[in-house]
Amino acid sequence: EKEKEKDEASATAQTQGHPLTANILDPIRCTVVCRGAKEMLEHARWLLADGASLGLPVVRVKNKFGMANSDEYDGYRDLMLCLLYTGHMGLRIICEVQLHDVRLHELKLQMHKLYKVKRATS
Repeated sequence: EKEKEKDEASATAQTQGHPLTANILDPIRCTVVCRGAKEMLEHARWLLADGASLGLPVVRVKNKFGMANSDEYDGYRDLMLCLLYTGHMGLRIICEVQLHDVRLHELKLQMHKLYKVKRATS
């Protein structure tokens, strides 16, 4: 799948005149560990309300708590917001902010080795 993404990104970049951006496949990420759903929603609302005025508008929200198929993420849940950063000379990069519940985040850290093994075999 990564090869397909790389080929599509390269083709798009060449037609739009941005060959260097074709090499950026993964967004910049950060994790915010919260104490419960209320705090997660407070952070999400702040980013949604004020992100654009800070130069980081929210362009996507993915709520894994609302996903029906728990097998897709091995039962793991978080709230992800993608922000658009526009830099020097119009370079645009997606920044991913993952909002985690502290208890689920601790579980994710424990599950990470299994995730790496599973991902390597697929």
